[in-house]
Amino acid sequence: MRSHIARHWLLRVLGAAALMLLAAAPASADAKLYQKALRSTGWVVVPGAESLSSGTCWLADRDRRLAVTCRHVVGDSREVLVYFPRFEKERPVVEAVRYLRNYPAVTGHVLATDAARDLALVRLDAVPDGVQALPLADESCGPGEDIHSIGNSGVRGDMKEGTLWWYTRGSVRQVHRRKVESAEGVRNVWFVETQAPVNEGDSGGPVVDAQGRLVGVTDSYSEGERLVSQNIDVREVRTFLRENRAARVQRAAEGERLSPVGGWKFAARNRDGKSLEGDGEFRADGTFALARGDKPLEGRYAFVNGVLWLIADDGFATVKPSWNGKDQFSVKMGKVEMTFDRRPAKTAEVSSKP
Repeated sequence: MRSHIARHWLLRVLGAAALMLLAAAPASADAKLYQKALRSTGWVVVPGAESLSSGTCWLADRDRRLAVTCRHVVGDSREVLVYFPRFEKERPVVEAVRYLRNYPAVTGHVLATDAARDLALVRLDAVPDGVQALPLADESCGPGEDIHSIGNSGVRGDMKEGTLWWYTRGSVRQVHRRKVESAEGVRNVWFVETQAPVNEGDSGGPVVDAQGRLVGVTDSYSEGERLVSQNIDVREVRTFLRENRAARVQRAAEGERLSPVGGWKFAARNRDGKSLEGDGEFRADGTFALARGDKPLEGRYAFVNGVLWLIADDGFATVKPSWNGKDQFSVKMGKVEMTFDRRPAKTAEVSSKP
């Protein structure tokens, strides 16, 4: 009897220990995979004159400063803004608004897009320290394999309250070819269908295997099916990179190459005929200050796609400047029209050239 009880107790202990090991191992592995993939992942923001969209990207080549995202994320834009993760005590900063207000974005130039594959190649002006390129898997994954992804669906259009760097885990349902119609014609494209839930904002993010190698790029989800998402397969990514690594940035039109960096004085008028004058400073570090009477306004700005994006504590504004020459531009914000004229630089850090 004692022998039976002892044997039963031992089996229970061993069974509990085995369950603990099985439960603990994947969690630990998942956390390490997340941290590894996160250091290759970026948040893509695309300011437009009438809209503001965002998505996810990943670094494909550090030496060439190349990042990959989805074509539907960049749209027809020639430039995007990219934020890479910041860390405090080894934990990533997740509040989107902190990036917008406190950290400078990296400007990226869209080199090439592929409508059928829904991929876009972006060359970054710089790659921050600590950001690493994500290795590509040698082969496609297969049904039943676990996959892991990072995306920015936590924003969903609300940049004041949104959060970044969301982790998702799932399994592969099938790797298949699908006919895709585009302006270039009909093509068969390889996709990885998974049971990982993804949402708007995750597009363009990396999908990695258990070794942390890229096996796909998050592309879309099926509204009529539960827990079904489509990802561009790594073989399509590899071909896309091979075809477009040598792409060069095309020079933009003269008006869009102008930049507000420098010292400015402005005059503003509204529909009531009231006027306001003051000084403005768009600094090279991405910050601005407008001294307008007793109500100064400070914050960050970005100038991409010919659009000026202003970020302040009380909100965001995107405006498309009307350039009247290298030394003057005007913007309309609601009922107010502001005309800026460049003033001579007062300090060495302020450029007098556009």
